[in-house]
Amino acid sequence: MSKTWKLEDVSDRAVEAPYTFCPPSAELIAQFQVGDLVKLIFQCDIENDKGWSAERMWVEIISRDGDEFMGRLDNNPYYIPDLQWNDEIPFSSCHIIQSQRYDPVPSLAGQYTERCFVTSAVLNDQRPVHVLYREEVDAEGIERRFSGWTLMAGDETDDYCDDLGNWHFVSLGAVLNIDDRFRSLIDLPFTREIEYVWSVPNEQFEERLACN
Repeated sequence: MSKTWKLEDVSDRAVEAPYTFCPPSAELIAQFQVGDLVKLIFQCDIENDKGWSAERMWVEIISRDGDEFMGRLDNNPYYIPDLQWNDEIPFSSCHIIQSQRYDPVPSLAGQYTERCFVTSAVLNDQRPVHVLYREEVDAEGIERRFSGWTLMAGDETDDYCDDLGNWHFVSLGAVLNIDDRFRSLIDLPFTREIEYVWSVPNEQFEERLACN
């Protein structure tokens, strides 16, 4: 039976989605040694009942030569037929997505995990954010990790906004991956309810509404 799987090089993910995906830093990778556990993505397109195309599994490092590693699979694969627990896995630092060590370098992904409301026009259609509204967060919102931000493309109609199917509750990072021009605004401390609108002539967000 020919090999059915391959390891995913996650370098491109880090470039395409820096606000939600952050592999270990170079400083952390330098600390890895025999006995450490790291997580890799095993891609496999064989049809399965979950509809998966990959499995994320832990591997124990058993040897290292620079950025090249040999590991031992520390999970039982769910559907990949030619992989089993304790198999030896050669891999490189570009395949590592997670470890059990503390990363000394703060990541962008870790800074924008709070959630926001965003329309499908932005999240699904990948359109830029042109209107942002920030409100005070109550106790329930805090429990749900709501940031207070609502993000829109700006031309959604009232009927569109009244349809709950056009709204999503996702991390701020998921939207920043699409458009991060408003990043400096969400980093500001909350002082009041406020709305910002993108000004085409001035090419910047301008305050439109403030409630004291």
